[in-house]
Amino acid sequence: MAVAETYDLPEALDTATFSKELEDIVDAKERNRIFHPFVEAVANGTATKNQIGGWILQFAMWADPCNKYLGTMWANCPDDDIREGILDNMREEEHGYQSGIAGHVELIHRTCDAVGWDANRRANEEKRYESWALHHWFEVVMTRRPFVESICATSFTAERMNHVVFAKLEKGLREHYDLTEDAMLSVAVHASDVEEEHASLGPLAIQRYGTTAYDQENIRFAVTHTADMYYKQYNVWEYY
Repeated sequence: MAVAETYDLPEALDTATFSKELEDIVDAKERNRIFHPFVEAVANGTATKNQIGGWILQFAMWADPCNKYLGTMWANCPDDDIREGILDNMREEEHGYQSGIAGHVELIHRTCDAVGWDANRRANEEKRYESWALHHWFEVVMTRRPFVESICATSFTAERMNHVVFAKLEKGLREHYDLTEDAMLSVAVHASDVEEEHASLGPLAIQRYGTTAYDQENIRFAVTHTADMYYKQYNVWEYY
């Protein structure tokens, strides 16, 4: 009878070292959304308004339902302070609680209207494969995986990167596209420090719940796979 092989996990890292490793994973160019061709095209003015509208509508198609999964994360969170941060995030997405503007889907619809994607066109647009795939993965990691994996997947790959990516998009839109301030709000709010504040929850959760080699290996996979799927979702601009 053959003896089963054992797999030796690396030693657990301290919080700061492990957080930096996760940041480096997300920052790798092959999965860093700031270098995605769509973001580059907006930055240099070569993306069309049709592509911009199609992309941001697809963004809303997966992000809006996935933001509801924050409720599951909130319910699964064992700590009052982290739970409060998740609640702030939900209230911002739904009502513009921190930014003081409006819910994020409403802001996206304003942008869509400005670039030729009116309500009728939006209603008849299909959710593309890449958007479905990211939606499905977020559902899994946010509702079916341990809390520390959920919060790290969203914190390191979404919240930590959003304000950087959207700041580049905002700069390109202001330089190359004739959009009103109202139409710019959906991008500007994601480029603000509101998103950056939400990114602090991941390292805090690691400090408390990601201290073993086993936990860190699972967190590592969750963050890497989320970053890969998120990057690929941006490919939807090619449909337009």
